[in-house]
Amino acid sequence: MPRVVIFLDLDDTILQTAPKCPPDEPLAPAAFNRAGEVLSFMTRAQQRLLNFWQEQGIVIPVTGRTERALERVAIDFDSWRITHHGAVIRQPDGSLPVWWASEVRPILAAAQSLLEDYWHRLSSKAADEGYRISRHEVDVCLTYLSVKADDDGAALARLAAHLQQGLPAELALHWNGNNLALMVRGAQKHAAVQRVAEELRREGPIVTIGAGDSLTDLPFMRVCDFALTPRDSQIQRQTWSESH
Repeated sequence: MPRVVIFLDLDDTILQTAPKCPPDEPLAPAAFNRAGEVLSFMTRAQQRLLNFWQEQGIVIPVTGRTERALERVAIDFDSWRITHHGAVIRQPDGSLPVWWASEVRPILAAAQSLLEDYWHRLSSKAADEGYRISRHEVDVCLTYLSVKADDDGAALARLAAHLQQGLPAELALHWNGNNLALMVRGAQKHAAVQRVAEELRREGPIVTIGAGDSLTDLPFMRVCDFALTPRDSQIQRQTWSESH
């Protein structure tokens, strides 16, 4: 029998912050901030789906979170892990696969100067424009820049519109709600999912499911055999049409 492998985006797919949860529904803590305070929750439906997947298949996180942020998620992942929007791929034992250094790192290295330039430019405007910017790296290599804001989304909407004009071909933009990221093309989720799926197929046949909520999840969901998106997700809102 083929193994079922679920490539799972986390935030707003299988867990979310309290304001995004249905009102008056029991919730389970799902992720914590650096201070140990509950930051995100899972609904009963999300818990049941995750439990079923964990019983029946292999669940692999495919997330924009850093590795440290993934450690603050209350889900046990015991297989491969894809973090940093796909730029970091860990084997079940926690090590980087040997091909990461030859396939992924050179792509990141080629974009280092661009990311550094954007880091300095955006940092200088952050306070005035009402957003916060962070840089993320692995093995002394920048992987992506993340930008967050606490307003109703206006600050990141303005920034996204500005960045989309003249964005270098080597970089890609992710924007969903109050989260924005500048990523390196070729070191993204869909490439990571393809690489990991190839490794798993060496051990026998698999059936893959891609689960995600944002438009930038679509590429990795498309390389899977089946795709799943939550109700009221960015994918559903912006790509599905309802029949009346």
